[in-house]
Amino acid sequence: MSDRGKILTKTIITLALLLFLAYQMDLGELVAILLSANPILILLATLVHVLSVFLSVFRWRTVLVNFDIHIDFSPLAKITFIGFFFNLFLPSGIGGDFFRAYYLSKRKERGMSTTLTTTVLERSAGLCALLVIGTLFASIENIRVEGIPLLYVFVVLVTLYLLGNLMLFHSWTHRRISSFLRNRHLQQIEAKMELVYGGLRRLLGNRSSMIMALLLSLIIQLLAVVIVWIAALAIDIHAPFGIFLIFVPLINLSIMVPLTINGIGLRESLFYLLFSQIGFPVEMAVSLSLVTFSVYLLTALPGSILYSLYKREEHLDEIVAEVELSVEDVG
Repeated sequence: MSDRGKILTKTIITLALLLFLAYQMDLGELVAILLSANPILILLATLVHVLSVFLSVFRWRTVLVNFDIHIDFSPLAKITFIGFFFNLFLPSGIGGDFFRAYYLSKRKERGMSTTLTTTVLERSAGLCALLVIGTLFASIENIRVEGIPLLYVFVVLVTLYLLGNLMLFHSWTHRRISSFLRNRHLQQIEAKMELVYGGLRRLLGNRSSMIMALLLSLIIQLLAVVIVWIAALAIDIHAPFGIFLIFVPLINLSIMVPLTINGIGLRESLFYLLFSQIGFPVEMAVSLSLVTFSVYLLTALPGSILYSLYKREEHLDEIVAEVELSVEDVG
């Protein structure tokens, strides 16, 4: 499917989900809830999110050293914030991770495949942390959606995650997949898989780096839960913190699937689906999603400022154009 076709499909799904939600709720009540939100708590949630972004910079550095890429914290933080800004506002052109990898490859004169691999490994650590948190607390709280225990959902997701890693990184299966790709003349895909495989082996070989990356991922994902919990308090939603430890990982895992633009519509629908199970009306659930998204928007502001300040000095406009062409080639 062409890029235009993908964008059109995402737009249609986004609008369909938003129209469905609008039909389900009282828009006047939604506006009233949003206007009543506590700005101090929203600011607090934003500060927590900024902290989590800084921690993600430390996590990325932990992975980068295993590829012999050494960079100071300050420029890496700048790259990360600009990437976060792109991730929110330019989803059709470039993703934040792709920009981070491309910009770092330019700055450190390393291959794009290498720097992109570091972001893949970083995200894999985050995914692992999400699954650990969600599965652990879903086993404690017996919460069902349409009669299905959420623990079963997490068990399926964990199984898929483990099978995926086994297929890619177990030596026997890795050799079989590599052979299959070579026989099908898919050497480019096989080369990228080899790079990720080699990078993970390096990370696993450095036990301290691996433990640090996983520990930071757990803290980052716990902070993601705290952000939504604070956002809930801002609009007078009071629910046990353990509920957020189940719902937020499931929502964050689900919106990784690029079905809608920036997760809009899908995110709100998931908040409604889950929080309605504990008695909250659609207006409260959607309001919580929108307040949470506003926290992400506020966190993206430093990235927009940094982009404006440095785009001429570091030729960011040219880099963005090159990244867009690279994304089209990948697609």
